[in-house]
Amino acid sequence: MSTINLNGSDWTLSASEKKLKISGVQMNIPGDVHSALLRKGIIQNPYWRFNEKDVQWVGKEKWLISRTFDFRKEEGFRTYLTMSMADTYFTLYINGKTAGRGDNYFRLWRFDITNLLKNGKNTISVEFDSAEKRAIADAKKIPYPVPCSQYDMFSPHRNMSRKIQCHSGWDWGPCIMVCGIYGDISLQTVREGYIQSVTMNTSPVVRRKFDGLWNAKTGVRYHSLSDKKMNFKITLKGNGLDFETVIQEDAFEGDNEYTWNLRVENPELWKSADELKDEGLSENSLYTLTVTALNADSEDDDSMEKQIAFRTLSLIAKQDSYGCSLYYELNGRAVFAKGSNWIPADSLPERWTESRYRTLLQSTVDANMNTLRIWGGGNYESDLCYNLCDRLGLIVWQDCAFACSLYPATEEFLSSVEQEIEDNVYRLQHHPSLAVWCGNNEDFGSLTWYEESRKNRDRYIVDYDRLNHGCIEATIKRCDPDHTWWPSSPCAGPGTFGDNWHNDSEGDMHFWSVWHEKKDMEAYLEIKPRFVSEFGYESFPSTEGILEFAEKKDLNLTSPVMEWHQRSPGGNSIILENFSRYFRFPKGTENMIYLSQVQQALAVKTAVDYWRSLRPHCMGAVIWQLNDVWPVASWSSLEYSGKWKLLHYAAKKFFSRVALSLVKKDGVVYLNVVNESLSTVKAEITVRIINFEGKDVAPKIKIPASLKSDTVKCVWTSEFSKLPVKCDSNECFVYAEMKAASIDGRKQNFYMNDTLFFERWKKCEIGIPEIT
Repeated sequence: MSTINLNGSDWTLSASEKKLKISGVQMNIPGDVHSALLRKGIIQNPYWRFNEKDVQWVGKEKWLISRTFDFRKEEGFRTYLTMSMADTYFTLYINGKTAGRGDNYFRLWRFDITNLLKNGKNTISVEFDSAEKRAIADAKKIPYPVPCSQYDMFSPHRNMSRKIQCHSGWDWGPCIMVCGIYGDISLQTVREGYIQSVTMNTSPVVRRKFDGLWNAKTGVRYHSLSDKKMNFKITLKGNGLDFETVIQEDAFEGDNEYTWNLRVENPELWKSADELKDEGLSENSLYTLTVTALNADSEDDDSMEKQIAFRTLSLIAKQDSYGCSLYYELNGRAVFAKGSNWIPADSLPERWTESRYRTLLQSTVDANMNTLRIWGGGNYESDLCYNLCDRLGLIVWQDCAFACSLYPATEEFLSSVEQEIEDNVYRLQHHPSLAVWCGNNEDFGSLTWYEESRKNRDRYIVDYDRLNHGCIEATIKRCDPDHTWWPSSPCAGPGTFGDNWHNDSEGDMHFWSVWHEKKDMEAYLEIKPRFVSEFGYESFPSTEGILEFAEKKDLNLTSPVMEWHQRSPGGNSIILENFSRYFRFPKGTENMIYLSQVQQALAVKTAVDYWRSLRPHCMGAVIWQLNDVWPVASWSSLEYSGKWKLLHYAAKKFFSRVALSLVKKDGVVYLNVVNESLSTVKAEITVRIINFEGKDVAPKIKIPASLKSDTVKCVWTSEFSKLPVKCDSNECFVYAEMKAASIDGRKQNFYMNDTLFFERWKKCEIGIPEIT
């Protein structure tokens, strides 16, 4: 086997339309056309002010990328070209001859180019058609409309294309219809055949006995070029294990599937981010699984390597007296999902660098999150992203790449989706971080959003069922029966047909009443959810973040530039309106920017503190959203640059494994302690009522507390009218602090505090603090 990697900076870009007079532009792979044009100065930064409007022409054109490479042909060998993340409609040429075509960004493409190659210098070219024009043409072929959500700046009919859906614009992102290759492109030369995929499923031999012998069910798909006996070498190494075996199988010309069961005694188990911190570790120690196909001379003909770990991980739904619970179970332990929703790392894919992934994902863990929901309007992410999640202990909820839309159910579309799902399930199934495959984001709920589907609901339900259940679900269960399948987010569970936006009794819900329906923050306390997979509150980026897209003269919250970089309808107005509900209006733009982040952090904290106190009834709080694809006002806790907003700092505290929280509901104050560490916690808690001059206005309350692992306890409660205080409710606040005397019998210096005002902040005479 030999491989030639064609990634790099040796590619050139040209416009297929000669009148544009664009040729010979240096292009990177992985990379996108917009980034190449920007680097050359042909377009300006699309994130700056209104420049997004000026680059729309790029997505309407055809583009050709080319390079040369040297190759030496060998008798009896075949050569394949593979491409991943090729966006989206392309024709491949080798030495000027057509070698293949593609029409689905999410596919792994493989073309046999043996007969098109020559000894010496060869030329490869890839021409990309306009995804926008192709989508418009495809929409005309369907005899009835298939609507999708659209925004102020959008590319029409994005649901016709198997392309990242948010490229066409979203309520936090620009419309930048990129094209290019964002994964790998390489040549693979083999004699006997090639390995298509390697899968792994681990389970204890004795059910729920995690400290003994484990099964490691290894699956291999192998494409053979002839009928023969084939030897496969399997090695599994890491954490003191050094296992190797050779297995002989019958291989028939075409596709073959094999399954072997390995056994490992007392393997190192995979841990969540919380468990890693409890044990003083920064990352998981993984195992390396390598499967090698040996040719007739016992030489390596092809091999595939995967990083794996031993664990059981699933999403559990159980009927109970309230409805149906929903929670992660990792190695027999119920896990409260504390996390955020991931959108693509950048609107320009060339910026999906290892450094950017590491920064964003490390920040996720540093804020005491343990869960990442990879949202359906984005990507099946790169291997790098999942490898980092494996290492860092982030549990992954993976949406399939469908969002906020109705979709076609033509045979051609379904066939393409089936291949897309198969490619990605086989690519990602082995990752220990992967917990659940979810069919889509809000697609079932979208049946009620459009006039067309409201008038003829049955037609669109049939199409939805053919795609989501007949195609996506069936393919996932065929390729990966061991992982949890969840039909849609939100939903009540398999076999149900309801959008579940406002159903807090079963399944997962998206709770947007506080933002989109403009209810007060206190509305978070009106529901008792089982698992919230989306909820959020907007803020502005910092002044430094705003100056990444605006001039100083634009620093006004109602300036045209500021409103252009706010894609949620009425978003800036909602932020300002909520100022008036909760705060005295700040002076100056910079104070308004800062207060927007304070407001965002307090809103999300209100939700999380209450929902965590409901454990085990509620077992998930996944914030919308973690990151931004460009500099913008949004729901993110991390700015486009990766800078932490105040929400992210707050999350580090309210998502702490051992947390103290004050919640006011229906006029009553509750002091709750959550212990999600692995150990029993013994602590002393102090409650104080303090005025705004820093003086106690009531006797201190001392409360000893002991909490077992994975429990929550209300340790103190009171109405303001029953407190022996010497102040009015707008003149003082509750302050609670907890000092852990020991965790699992070991002395600790753990400290946590929380504060709660009896009235809204604008009613209180808060002093200006002096820091000495």
